[in-house]
Amino acid sequence: MSKRLIGIIIVIVCILAYHLLASDFETQSIWQSAIEEKILSDPLAASGNYIFWGGNKGKNLYKLYCINSQGQKVAESPNLPNLPFDPIVIGNNVIMADHARMLRAFSLPDFKVAWEIGANDPFEFPPAKCGNNNVIQGSGKSIFCFDSKTGKQLWDITVLDGMKNYACDKVVVAIHGYKDVSKPSWKCSAYDLEYGVELWKLDEPVSKETPLFVKDTCVVTTGEGEAIVVNQLSGEILYRSGAKGYIAVKGLDEGIILANESYTTFVYLSLLTGKSWTSSLKKDFVGAAQIGSRLVLADKVSLRCFELDSGVLVWQKDLGDIYGLYPHRNGIFVTYKEDFSARTTYAACLGVDSTSNLWFAKGSSLFRKPYPLSEGDLLLNYDGTIRLMPKPVFKTLSTPATPNIAMPDPTEKVNKAFEAKTSQKASDTKKIEKTTKTEQKAIPTELPTVSDEDAGW
Repeated sequence: MSKRLIGIIIVIVCILAYHLLASDFETQSIWQSAIEEKILSDPLAASGNYIFWGGNKGKNLYKLYCINSQGQKVAESPNLPNLPFDPIVIGNNVIMADHARMLRAFSLPDFKVAWEIGANDPFEFPPAKCGNNNVIQGSGKSIFCFDSKTGKQLWDITVLDGMKNYACDKVVVAIHGYKDVSKPSWKCSAYDLEYGVELWKLDEPVSKETPLFVKDTCVVTTGEGEAIVVNQLSGEILYRSGAKGYIAVKGLDEGIILANESYTTFVYLSLLTGKSWTSSLKKDFVGAAQIGSRLVLADKVSLRCFELDSGVLVWQKDLGDIYGLYPHRNGIFVTYKEDFSARTTYAACLGVDSTSNLWFAKGSSLFRKPYPLSEGDLLLNYDGTIRLMPKPVFKTLSTPATPNIAMPDPTEKVNKAFEAKTSQKASDTKKIEKTTKTEQKAIPTELPTVSDEDAGW
């Protein structure tokens, strides 16, 4: 054998060895199954089983599917006539809205239509849970609230200028204004969950972005891009960031992520201390998750883990083309490709102590957010495959985890100054009892000391 041929063989072997050692090995799933159609939403727990919607957009075929904890199909709905938004589960009903102005509730576990309601205007947003048992749906200039069990309309909010955005937590916060101007000036108003009565309205213009909720506060950005923190129930402005030109993109346990309009810089702002720190974004913001005392943030190309208080970079992992980052158990889940044109998609579960994968999966399409089961992680792929990944084992960090703060009952502080408006909205003569305002901050400035075990670590 010639020396030249031996040299070529050595080079090839070295290249193969490099790629083998540099690549992640796929984790063996506990079991795997599949459905014939594409999976188009994340799995949701429902009456002991798990539901999602799937279908074929090219054929205009959409159905709800229900599987058990072994990945076996339990039920499927009749074909839905139009493209739906992602479903929500309230009690024994799955609530879905579609782009053809229909809101439906499907009973579990048989997926029979419990009720359906048609709207005059197309839906721009999916349905959202309102309180414990109700659902809200925006249409045109209005937001409607329905009993999730019966479909009975309970109240509605109608604005004169046009609904742009809304979100629901302890109150419904609506962004509204005129859409036909070159520089729209949006307004922010809040309504109570029981009657849809207006509780407060901000005096200054806001951006069109979705309101974020952190504890008892609502975070919006002004028309100039300044973050303002508002008490959800009273409308009192608790904090202003001072910096302009930013968008509030993510609410965390006790802080928020702001990104500048060009998505080259992000800011973490603690609502506990008012302190902030900043870092760069290589490409568009994808997601962020607070895990104990650390923050994991993904832009389009990389994962980075920071110390939450100081902003010190703990580790970085470059992945290529990231499509989703979500908190998962005591760590994170990320789905990505090596580049946009790659045929293989990856899914990984990681802790926040290192860049090592706790489990790793490969597929031909994008993965959905996994659902944690006692036996492992239920992982769905767009291509129809369903698998159970091994339950990840997370390491305990030496740094203490941020404790979960128990906030007071928000109903004790509802502003009763709107009793006259309540009588106009409610069909009966119920009036909200007046409560005495107490001196209380929306977020405490001091945290109790807890053990790692009590904090979820």
